[in-house]
Amino acid sequence: MPGIVNGLAVLRDEESNSLWDHITGECFDGPLAGERLPFWGIDMTTVEAELAAHPDVILLKSPKIPFFKSTLMNIGIGTHFIEKEGTHLPRFFRRSMHSEVDPRLPEGENGLGLMTDDHQGKFYPMSAIPKGEQIEDEWMGEKIIVARGPIDGVPRARWANKEIKGRPMQLLTRWYGFSFTYPNCEIYER
Repeated sequence: MPGIVNGLAVLRDEESNSLWDHITGECFDGPLAGERLPFWGIDMTTVEAELAAHPDVILLKSPKIPFFKSTLMNIGIGTHFIEKEGTHLPRFFRRSMHSEVDPRLPEGENGLGLMTDDHQGKFYPMSAIPKGEQIEDEWMGEKIIVARGPIDGVPRARWANKEIKGRPMQLLTRWYGFSFTYPNCEIYER
């Protein structure tokens, strides 16, 4: 990983040395600029929640913590990311930012970001998603349901219409990163 831009990880491929946005899968610098990799959502969870859902899962843990991961854990993007409110952004994060963070929410606000291929986004602040409750909302002309996991507390969105295959593209993230990637995004309000 070559570094960060706007406080977000930048990926580089070894074949062309092109630089890629890790959220959108878009190449923004190098011979492949303008290309896009396929991307899909992943769920962040806890060991307890994963074992409850899949008792036979095999969990692996590395004995070493890389420098980058330990740095992220120290600023609240690691182990306690789900429940931690706010964050301290180190100077090297701030120096990577090309503009001010969107002031509509606190920069370190955790939340669930929904996004589309054509750069539309909607952010659900963690504080607006109470544990044990479901939020019914509309996204891209369809009804969605947003709820936090009963064990891990992670917010997830699903289509209310069970005939729609898959889930909305989503990411558990901090406001500053989501707002830089989706600058005109909607913000859910209760």
